[in-house]
Amino acid sequence: MRPPRVQRSRLKYPLDVVLGSAANVRLMRVVLHEVGGPVSVTDAARMAGLSTTGTRKALELLAGVGVVVRVGTGRAQKYGPTGDGFFTPLLNQLFQQEQRQYEELFRSLREAVGMPEVRNAWLSECSDPATRSLELDVVVDAKALGWIGPELRTRLMPTEKRFDIIIEINAFTRADSPPIPADAALIWGPGEEVVRDRSPGAQAYAQSVERSWRMAQAIADMMKSDLSLARRALQYTNMLLHEGQGTANSDLGEWRQLLETYSGERLRDLLISRSSRADRLRRSSPFFAVLTPDERDRLLQEIEGKR
Repeated sequence: MRPPRVQRSRLKYPLDVVLGSAANVRLMRVVLHEVGGPVSVTDAARMAGLSTTGTRKALELLAGVGVVVRVGTGRAQKYGPTGDGFFTPLLNQLFQQEQRQYEELFRSLREAVGMPEVRNAWLSECSDPATRSLELDVVVDAKALGWIGPELRTRLMPTEKRFDIIIEINAFTRADSPPIPADAALIWGPGEEVVRDRSPGAQAYAQSVERSWRMAQAIADMMKSDLSLARRALQYTNMLLHEGQGTANSDLGEWRQLLETYSGERLRDLLISRSSRADRLRRSSPFFAVLTPDERDRLLQEIEGKR
């Protein structure tokens, strides 16, 4: 962008100078937030990724509007935060909020990819600065490659909505994985383990997952002798989707696709799978709702008998 055609008063519009360039913002981040004290021109240039000449010029400009202050003289001169600067506390709050937002985004991404099937995950920014897009590359077990993309897409949707970003997913097996770029942010790496939350709420959730898995086992056994179960589940799912179920439509739509395309054997395998995808789908399973009263009694007796 070219410099503004009309120059305006620095006294009336000092923020035009303070926030007028990326270099100014980088240097204020270094002085006010990252160091929080006096820093030499050489160190400030290195931390901000700028030239020494450009750094000195920008710091002098910021000193002129009272955002930073000169400390010392000659070769030992440094630049530090202005203790009583009018904008200093507000600018520091902005940088703190910037850091918190990144940490929350990073935490949200880790929660989304934190599955046993994911071996590596790293984040890169798309080259177009005009778009709020990120590329998430994941290395997964070969057996999970077929379903991991849709599963991650579902898990990342809340993150995209909250941070108003677009996340493009690229999934690889270890055999075809590219090297991790030097400037990428590693989200999940070798040796990482899924965090086990031991709070009462997390334990109750784990118990619920275990109950749904035992129920799915019993339903899978019933499907071996009753081929109508899958057909009834499909009819019930179609009815629910026709009525509209809000946020549940996504999982129900996935169930419909599975019921229409999977063989009985593959459906049974999915029902009893311990994968993250199967855990999620069991929460919206249509099978229990289509059982007759007698079938439900038999199923519950079987579950109790296996405990």
